[in-house]
Amino acid sequence: MHYRIVENGKILSLEGNHKEALRHYKEGIRMCTQENAPEIFFQHYTQCVMESLELSGAYDEVIGYCEKTRELLKDKLEVSDFIKKNYAVTLEREAIQYLHKGEKQLAVELFKEVQSVVGKGAQPLTDELLNWTLRGYAVSKKQIENVQRKRKYFTVRKDNINREIAMELPKSVLPI
Repeated sequence: MHYRIVENGKILSLEGNHKEALRHYKEGIRMCTQENAPEIFFQHYTQCVMESLELSGAYDEVIGYCEKTRELLKDKLEVSDFIKKNYAVTLEREAIQYLHKGEKQLAVELFKEVQSVVGKGAQPLTDELLNWTLRGYAVSKKQIENVQRKRKYFTVRKDNINREIAMELPKSVLPI
């Protein structure tokens, strides 16, 4: 059932209703945790939450999440390429939040760290945004979102939602 609720959250997110999408995601996370569902569900739902927070302008919340995640992963980078990739994706997400906030120097430092962890070319979005900022371009929110969509940064996309199984959450559950 948690999967069906989160699918509806994705639909709401694509409609721009991030507040309601977050309510669905949080309930999905609560349910999958309670059911001891495989970790992959929790990770996926958390990514959906981060996207809605970012798209609604809650950059500091996303930065806080990224900082906690990096702290958990930083000593495990040599364990596997999967952990290294997750670390780089988290760095990239955090850098983008700083870029949204107009804190270019912090964004540049994090983008450079992404490249040092996984190499140039491994994260094309990082490469493109770092290039723009190092060249001194003013980068608008709309430009960032356009390149994010081009590079398939967002998990929540029209092409990966199963509308047929989406389930509306009753208003009484986790009221906004």
